Amino acid sequence: MHAELHKPARLQYWSAGHTADERGIIEFDTLEDAITFAMTQNPANRELAWARTASGQVLSPEQIAALWEVSVSH
Repeated sequence: MHAELHKPARLQYWSAGHTADERGIIEFDTLEDAITFAMTQNPANRELAWARTASGQVLSPEQIAALWEVSVSH
């Protein structure tokens, strides 16, 4: 996963009711940037961020939070 941190990623927000809007995808230069954005922004105070790595792996909100914890602890 650490190799993915410096590759492009996409972030998408889902509502608590698990509805996704394809128009809401945000492209980032790096997964690291996407994680930072997901953990520091809170659209509508209830949406959940999901990420897709350059290799196509989907990261859940819990996985994003875990990666964030690792990055801020270093």
